[in-house]
Amino acid sequence: MPRTTPPASPDWPLQVAAPGTPEWERTATGWLRTLVPARYAAYPTLTRHPVVLARHAQLQLQHEIRAVRAGLQTSRAELPTLGVSPRIAESAILMYAAELDQLDRLARGVRLVTAALVADARHRTEAAATGPSGRRGRAAV
Repeated sequence: MPRTTPPASPDWPLQVAAPGTPEWERTATGWLRTLVPARYAAYPTLTRHPVVLARHAQLQLQHEIRAVRAGLQTSRAELPTLGVSPRIAESAILMYAAELDQLDRLARGVRLVTAALVADARHRTEAAATGPSGRRGRAAV
């Protein structure tokens, strides 16, 4: 029987229903779609396979985190050379820091949702392998 208790982690996304509930996979994939560029909605592999979508969302967030860290690390030195005032450069640094915190939270949520999707897929695979009787079929000898 699928798990129906709410996830224990505070990092679980509020937009995603608890695993095992009727809306869980639909809300998980809906939330994950918001984390990848809209153009990826055209790829059936991502729209039909939640685990692949979750993996891509993880990769997308990793890339964004690297980009924001680079912006954060270089803003103080590079923005003034582009004619940006010190006040605006400091504002950009604060923006990057806030965005890095947000991306880190999102990445933790994606990891949790991915693990739950993988567990759900494995459960369905095992249930299909055992059949309706709950026992694995025997190989013909």
